[in-house]
Amino acid sequence: MMQTDVDAFWANFEQEIGDKIISKTMGQHFSSKKSQGEWGLLVLTASSIRFRPTPGENWFQSLFRMAAPKVPKETASDIVLPLTLITSIELPKRHFFDFLFSPPFTVFALTYRLGENEEHKILLGADPKSELFMKLISTIPVMQGKCKEND
Repeated sequence: MMQTDVDAFWANFEQEIGDKIISKTMGQHFSSKKSQGEWGLLVLTASSIRFRPTPGENWFQSLFRMAAPKVPKETASDIVLPLTLITSIELPKRHFFDFLFSPPFTVFALTYRLGENEEHKILLGADPKSELFMKLISTIPVMQGKCKEND
């Protein structure tokens, strides 16, 4: 893909979502802690964090398949979380052997509130070399100077 194609893709993406992109990277969404996760684009804007699944199966699983990858006929919807709903970010503590046995991306949980007493968590992974994570921490209103680390 040529740079003009890449620039056009992101310009169209911004126009589609109606918000300016602050940071973007490849990412993962995990439906549970034991999930292998689905791959997609992780996009941070001034008002939300968005995960857009990319069609196809997990690239790691495809290494062990001889047949063509399964690509869904319908694209999955974006997961969009307004930054104002986020109440905390949780990072797992890194242990010595994590580089061998953990996912390639930094996995983190965003806790968010819907209504008065309805708290939920979403597990995401982001490329640790990208600027997205640090920009996310500095952008979330409730996180001004805070970050929670889990065991």
